[in-house]
Amino acid sequence: MRDEEIVARQIGRRPRGFLRVATRCPLGLPETIVTRPIVSGVADGRAGLEPFPTVFWLTCPGAVRAVSELEAQGHVRKLQERLAADPGAAEAHREAARSYADLRLSLLGRDDAAHLARDHTGEYEVVAHSGVGGVLGEPGKGGIKCLHAHYADYLARGVNPVGRWVHELLREKAHSREGSGCGKARG
Repeated sequence: MRDEEIVARQIGRRPRGFLRVATRCPLGLPETIVTRPIVSGVADGRAGLEPFPTVFWLTCPGAVRAVSELEAQGHVRKLQERLAADPGAAEAHREAARSYADLRLSLLGRDDAAHLARDHTGEYEVVAHSGVGGVLGEPGKGGIKCLHAHYADYLARGVNPVGRWVHELLREKAHSREGSGCGKARG
């Protein structure tokens, strides 16, 4: 079975903007994927271009469940507070968001970026200037929107402090109860 077919089974539908697998879970299955920065969409009954909110998408069902549990336990707010209280982590978050936006723009390609900047300025601004999860504004100052996106970014690039904290929380959770295969935090 091809990776894109496996991802479709993992998420329950064909993935939009699929480019490739970024990381694999301990079972060798897709864990995170890389997505196109712009996908075709329909808004207000008109076909057009739509910025995809994340470069790295967490697809492993066990990992998605585990991160969803963290979100349900209020960790978005807790990690936002932790980020606000730690100037070093806040700066690392801003840098990770800037490099994330740069990566997203590079995935678009020079010619497509120029076309988007010229003919679809709003969409270009999202692609060129939003951080993890599509949070707009100065990268790193828009807050934490989705732990799944931060964790996927950390798994793929290793530079996201919020994703690292999610990873640590998942490791603590895995060590406090038995688990197997997907959904256990890696290494």
